[in-house]
Amino acid sequence: MVKLPGGRARLERREERRDRRGAVRIAQGLVCALIASLIVTVAVPVAANAAVRQSVASISPTVGSDRVVAFTITCGASSTCSGTATAKLSTGGSKQLSYRIAKKSSKTLTWTLGAADHRKFAAKGRATLTVTGRAAKPAKETFSKSATVTPATAQLKLLKSSYDIADDREVPLALNCAAATGCTASARLLLGSTEVAQQTIRAKRGAVTVKLRLPATNYEQLAADGGRYSIRILESAPKRVETTRALSLRVAEKPAPQRGLSKAYVERNWTPTAYDTCPAKLHASYRVVGPDGKYYPSWHPAQVIDPATGRTCTFGHEHGADPASSEIFDWVSSFTAPKDVVPTEPTGLPFGYTSEELDNYVQHDHGDMSMRHEDNGGHKVFVANNVKMLDADRNWLRLGDGTQLTCDFLIKQHQGSWSPDAISNNAHEILFAARCDDGTELITSMLSRFGNANEMFSTCAPDSPVPTVGSTLPAGDGGKRIIPTTECVKRNPTDWSLYELWEGENSLVTADGAVLARFDPWFGVRNPSRLSDSRVSTATSNGISRPVDLAWLTEGAVTDYLWAGLAEQERFDYSDPRSPFNGARRDFYLGDLQVSDPGTKNGIVFTDPYGGSAGPERRVGSIAQLIKPGSVLGTVKLSRQKFDAKADFGKDNGVHAPN
Repeated sequence: MVKLPGGRARLERREERRDRRGAVRIAQGLVCALIASLIVTVAVPVAANAAVRQSVASISPTVGSDRVVAFTITCGASSTCSGTATAKLSTGGSKQLSYRIAKKSSKTLTWTLGAADHRKFAAKGRATLTVTGRAAKPAKETFSKSATVTPATAQLKLLKSSYDIADDREVPLALNCAAATGCTASARLLLGSTEVAQQTIRAKRGAVTVKLRLPATNYEQLAADGGRYSIRILESAPKRVETTRALSLRVAEKPAPQRGLSKAYVERNWTPTAYDTCPAKLHASYRVVGPDGKYYPSWHPAQVIDPATGRTCTFGHEHGADPASSEIFDWVSSFTAPKDVVPTEPTGLPFGYTSEELDNYVQHDHGDMSMRHEDNGGHKVFVANNVKMLDADRNWLRLGDGTQLTCDFLIKQHQGSWSPDAISNNAHEILFAARCDDGTELITSMLSRFGNANEMFSTCAPDSPVPTVGSTLPAGDGGKRIIPTTECVKRNPTDWSLYELWEGENSLVTADGAVLARFDPWFGVRNPSRLSDSRVSTATSNGISRPVDLAWLTEGAVTDYLWAGLAEQERFDYSDPRSPFNGARRDFYLGDLQVSDPGTKNGIVFTDPYGGSAGPERRVGSIAQLIKPGSVLGTVKLSRQKFDAKADFGKDNGVHAPN
């Protein structure tokens, strides 16, 4: 390197510094120019953005039960957008909507399909929705978009349609929400078209239980109303969808309480004879729970299919008309059931219930009275539906609107016509129920007294009492037992001489003698299997003979009426099924039905087993009686009417005496 003189060197260093400053200024200028050019480049798109087109941003893919079609329009301009949008559905229907949208924002437009167009759309299951927009501001332009839309489906699914309802009356609806965003809805429980319960649903995705409470009245009537309930679910989110499903509701089965057995069930039940083919165990299966919670025998057909063999078998006796044919059977069965009865337990007419209460009554401070238990076969049922009521002058009774007054009757009367029992004993168990369309109601169980004990009347002398012996039962309040005698029938072997007729006279009375109810049915037997026979009576017993034996008398054999053709047959016993005298041809008569207000809130009073000492409080051995007067009957005297004049409950079904 050449070393320069000091002055020159300083000069060169100043020039170098000047050159560097110039280069910096040039570089700074270039940077500024570059920045300016970038600013211009960025500003250009801003100006261009002012012309961005309006557009259909989205179309809702489903249409709910509210029939609403929805789509969204976006405004990308720097000023307000406005115009019209026309929506058209390929299955039918179109709508033009106006819009006004703030700058740089969106707006959802909705159109409610007409009902007819919605039905077409729903039937098709899908459609194409085309939305065409015509912008007016900030600049005129058109835009369009199409998409497939389908009917919205329910997001809440009912997982179970059958429910057992417990005492809390809750209906625990099992549902599942399929929507990722959750489900909002209301559930409405309907009985027919009437809403009985409602609950709001807000559920996350997945299974959910929604509880509705059944009103108490509906719960009590659930057995009758079963099958008519439905659940209507109105979903509001994610889409409005309405669904209705049938529900099966029933009272939850409870374990049956421990039940006792009545004397009628244990000691007086039926046992087969040599003529009968049904087993005793099968007969014992026909039982009901009585008001006291004990099992009692009840009605059954005379012949049934034996489940053990699959073959028809016979019991040899019958209990009259099927009580289920009565229009008031369910009403009566409900009354005679215990309060704690469960739906699985059998209810109906308890044979021997009054006798059971008489035992309790006698054992509790009434030891001077006699107990009374009757055989199983003698319990007979009588049914009369829609009976037009006549007053004592044979005029039809009418309601206030002029229509005829009608009543339904269901009666269970013990009427044994094969043994000496009724010749001296006057008290026989009755269950008498009546319901009329004027509001009259009566259900009573008692020992009905047909005249006095130790006294009967002959068919040949129906107005002259015949003394008998052996009964310790109380005297009656009227009525009588007209029983055919051997002497009378032998002398006059006709239908009237053989006709056994029990004329009842019954009252429910208070301790001071006020009559709350009075009824007097009669019961006839056209072919009894026993005759009162004084020839074989003693000082301590009442003799009987068998009408069938009159066919084989050595002298004066009877050959007419029911005896026709018997003499040609080899003699057989009175209990043989070939005998026409089996006590199964029966009729009955309805007479007065007088009812007064008992003065209790529910019409129920409690009497002793003979219908006396009626009062509002239950006592040992007392029996509940339902008494409700109506608007017409009251104390009106009625005409007597006869029923079942040609009924034969023992035809071709194995029935024979004793029956």
